[in-house]
Amino acid sequence: MVTSLSEYILAKTSQLNFYINIALYHKTKEDTYVLYKPSGITLGEMRVSEGKHPKELFIKQTDKLTGLKEAQKGFNKQLENYVKSCDSAKVKETLVAVVGETLAEPRSGSLEGMSDTVGVFVSDYSKESGVINRLIDLSSKDYSSVMHSINVMALSLNFAFYMNFPPEKAKLMGLCGLLHDVGKTKISNEILTAPRKLTDEEFEEMKRHTTLGYNILIDCKFNSREIAASALDHHEKIDGSGYPNGKTRISQASQIIGIIDCYEALTNDTRPYRSAMDAYNALSQIIMKDVVSGKFDKDLYTQLIKSLGHLKAE
Repeated sequence: MVTSLSEYILAKTSQLNFYINIALYHKTKEDTYVLYKPSGITLGEMRVSEGKHPKELFIKQTDKLTGLKEAQKGFNKQLENYVKSCDSAKVKETLVAVVGETLAEPRSGSLEGMSDTVGVFVSDYSKESGVINRLIDLSSKDYSSVMHSINVMALSLNFAFYMNFPPEKAKLMGLCGLLHDVGKTKISNEILTAPRKLTDEEFEEMKRHTTLGYNILIDCKFNSREIAASALDHHEKIDGSGYPNGKTRISQASQIIGIIDCYEALTNDTRPYRSAMDAYNALSQIIMKDVVSGKFDKDLYTQLIKSLGHLKAE
């Protein structure tokens, strides 16, 4: 039976082995789609050796979200195992995969899966193994928007652990950090990767990522609206000089994400017009000026420094 081409989409190779309740199809020379793997089993259970299945496999458009959810569960299970075994390189690799694929098309139904991802790190074995520390140590290599979000998550969790936040609050801080820049997925790549300072017009477009992120996250079924609020407010400043709304009353979570976001960008993001700074200069030369001028809270700044000192001491 000949079917509409738009009914099927190419399955991501990285997700194939996680599909259980997703049927896989291959395309014939006649442009028809034939069932290759039925729902209810995995490729592994079909005893298909790596690389032995057809080069291209397809899923139905209607299965796309379900497929991503199954992949998230698989990635999260791998992530948990790598955290337990203290394999930091694999932790980073798996985290980049699950976050990258989720942010490739962020929407309600898929972003909620990030809650379980962050939950892997809010555990005794994570805190005791120092995996957060080592994840941050790996952060400057192959830097990207996805890596920035992962770094902000890791630094936010480190801050939460230092402050002895209860597990649910620590998990919330991790989610706020991981998803604070989700709106950038709706900003053109030309602006995001511009090898120069942005023009005033481009910067105004970039600033829209806060409201775009809020609009994405407010439709998600998270237990807290703080996740959406942090996406909206992480560039606000307590003196009213921030954007997008010039607020002076900003939640604690949004303030924490805001100062960590600034610190992470300064210390990891090398650009053609400036180099990444070391932690001391970022804190003492740039962020301290914003504290003195009233943009960041002084006590929060002090706590951030102490949490970073605690991180390095581990």
